[in-house]
Amino acid sequence: MSGHVSERPASDQSVGGVSCGAQFTDVFRVLGKRWNGMIIVALLHRPARFSELARAIPGITDGLLTDRLRELTAARLVERHLADGSAGAVLYRLTPAGEDLRDAFQELHAWADRNNIGELCAQERATGAGPEC
Repeated sequence: MSGHVSERPASDQSVGGVSCGAQFTDVFRVLGKRWNGMIIVALLHRPARFSELARAIPGITDGLLTDRLRELTAARLVERHLADGSAGAVLYRLTPAGEDLRDAFQELHAWADRNNIGELCAQERATGAGPEC
């Protein structure tokens, strides 16, 4: 079928030794969802309350933040816990698996700098043309 794109590539498909199989498909189902990466980046700095996360991530609604935190918790990347010395205050923090993303996110940041991604997105915001940023 011309133009058909499989939702889940066969696990034995690879190009140059790199496979786009189920493992990458699953990674991008979690990390590729809008806002999830930004939540992780915010939590890489320190644990935060819901309201702190909402302020740190411009444009996210409370409903979406709630949904994404539930998804990231279900994916075992984020956990909720009670803040020390604070009556009933909930903090969100990265799990060890979430913390394990630190190097990958630092490399993505460096890649964006090397490839002028910020400039491309600024042009898109100014003109409405280019990548969706």
